[in-house]
Amino acid sequence: MVRALVATRLRSTPCRTLFLVLVLGALLPAQGCSGIGVKPAPLPMPFDNWRFNLGPERELSPRSRQTLRAFDVESTYRQDRLAALRLLQERLPDPPPRDAVFALAELSYQLGLEADEKRRPEATEYFYLCAGYAYHYLFDPLSEARMATPGASALPMDSFDPRFRLAAELYNTGLAQCLRAAQRAGVLDARTELRLAGDWGGSSRLEVTHHGFPWRPEEFGPLLFCSDFQVTGLVNHYRQFGLGVPLICTRRPVEGVPCASHYPEGLTFPVTAFFRFPGTIRDLGQQHVGQLELYNPLTVHEVQVAGWAIPLENDLTTPLAYYLSHSQLEKLAYVGFFKVEQVQKQAGIYLAEPYDPTKIPVLFVHGMLSTPLTWAPLVNDLLADPAIRSRYQFWFYLYPTGQPYLLSAADLRRRLVHLRATVDPDVRDEVWNEMVLVGHSMGGLIARLMTVEGGDDFWGLASQIPIAGLPLPPERRRELEEVFYFPRFGEARRVVFMGTPHRGSTLSPSLLGRLARRLVQLPRQWQENAELLVQYSVSDPMRMMSAVSPRRVWGPPPDLATSVDMLAPGAPALELIEPRPRPTDVAYHSVVGVIPAQDWLTTLAQRLRYVDQVSDGVVPYESAHMPEAASELVVTADHMTVHQHPLAVQEVRRILLEHLAQLKRAEVVPASAPPSP
Repeated sequence: MVRALVATRLRSTPCRTLFLVLVLGALLPAQGCSGIGVKPAPLPMPFDNWRFNLGPERELSPRSRQTLRAFDVESTYRQDRLAALRLLQERLPDPPPRDAVFALAELSYQLGLEADEKRRPEATEYFYLCAGYAYHYLFDPLSEARMATPGASALPMDSFDPRFRLAAELYNTGLAQCLRAAQRAGVLDARTELRLAGDWGGSSRLEVTHHGFPWRPEEFGPLLFCSDFQVTGLVNHYRQFGLGVPLICTRRPVEGVPCASHYPEGLTFPVTAFFRFPGTIRDLGQQHVGQLELYNPLTVHEVQVAGWAIPLENDLTTPLAYYLSHSQLEKLAYVGFFKVEQVQKQAGIYLAEPYDPTKIPVLFVHGMLSTPLTWAPLVNDLLADPAIRSRYQFWFYLYPTGQPYLLSAADLRRRLVHLRATVDPDVRDEVWNEMVLVGHSMGGLIARLMTVEGGDDFWGLASQIPIAGLPLPPERRRELEEVFYFPRFGEARRVVFMGTPHRGSTLSPSLLGRLARRLVQLPRQWQENAELLVQYSVSDPMRMMSAVSPRRVWGPPPDLATSVDMLAPGAPALELIEPRPRPTDVAYHSVVGVIPAQDWLTTLAQRLRYVDQVSDGVVPYESAHMPEAASELVVTADHMTVHQHPLAVQEVRRILLEHLAQLKRAEVVPASAPPSP
């Protein structure tokens, strides 16, 4: 048994390795959420919803042509549209009729399209005017109605004119096209300003302001338009209709930002752009006035204009899908299993937004052959709930899933301690003491290890000789103590287990599991620790951490236990974890998947002889069931999708809301936290 844990190189031909990869790729699909991303959206005809109000393409609507005739501008329009715009502006009476304001917006949009096709810089200004005139068409009568009837809640009668709704679309489209043209011309800096220059209004600088963001203004990078993309792979698409332009902002790396190392590369976040035009219509025509306001749609849902609350248009799903489509997470699922050391360099706790001392952390831990990508459907649905996103912040742990979960738990524990020392060095933020852990599959075991202590029991998995009696180098001793003599992570208050194999998975000792373990390349550091223990031991110093029989599969089996080995029913590590009592101040919850007997996955599993009971295709119900759990939900789902099932999502939402309710009753919610909606 002395050599039982000494790592050996996998002795297989390249052809055998390729064959195993193909077999495992077909039979062990990664537990991520493949297919999530975006694709280019078809370009719709502007204002398709209201074409009945417009004439042929690139022509003014009949009502606006009528307005031009009323001001004797139509003949000029047929010869020179820019001259017509200027002439109509000059002939506006005071106060200007709304028909004329609408015609100015429509005419400005036409001029913007013509200039944009030729890539002329004036396009930015024309689209700016389009949005400005549409803004005054929408809000000047609202101001009048507010002044005429203080406290009135009804909109003016003109709001029922189809052009009122078309003006809202003109505003949104004009603003979007203005930003497109400005960004293409290099005159838009989302951090500070929008510059406009042209014969019509002269050169000017319009300020860019930021509202409701946890990000610094200097972190705002290039802007993309949500309307340019179609979301794929996410069933639910969350957006709100109103005024404004939904955007995708790519975070710009900035030195000196706390937790910068915890932001994934290429991180994006949602933005809604809104242009506010103060002053009168004549101010708009004679000089550039206005302010480009960028809002965080996760915290700001409406703006005040003319004394009215105006809903902001937003899109919460497309920025998430865009980031995921450009990340490398899907590729890391297999790499993290087969080549542990390669993913160790990228392992860590990742934040989707800056740390907030008023929001409770929810830490998601993925399972084997997976990455944080697997949480996308669940997080997409949770972010759509204002009550959840206003009180919780979501964190994600990325780790190589081929290594034993005791190593991953030690790494996570160490990273959490370091993260708190970074963001809360004085240990004052109460939200840390109310942390919620959510683990899928093996990630649930890692989460559970956060709530219990190690000690001599776990050290017995590595050696029968007390660690104090081994002459280990200090650094090696520290590493081994972190893995086996670990303390409880006291900040965790609630854990949600989703498809977690508390008593093992019958897939592990199966032919498929034995094939998988042949390809796992454990980190050299872990191999060296095992070799040291063998070297310093006298007799039978180490035992494997698994119950997998070392049967031959195309060569000698690897001697060092992998995560696959440690998930086998009867694995010594599982037998130590499972009976450990739940701490009295921690609540456990279970979500268990069960698939019908006639399901193809069940049939395949039975034919491979690794499932002979009710299960999700990988984890039997009896293994996922936890008697001491405060709640258990059984959903009809396989192992790869149990945590994405709609009822499972609703259960996580219910648990998080219950957590808030209990905190409120216990009066431990931080005083600085925003009130629950």
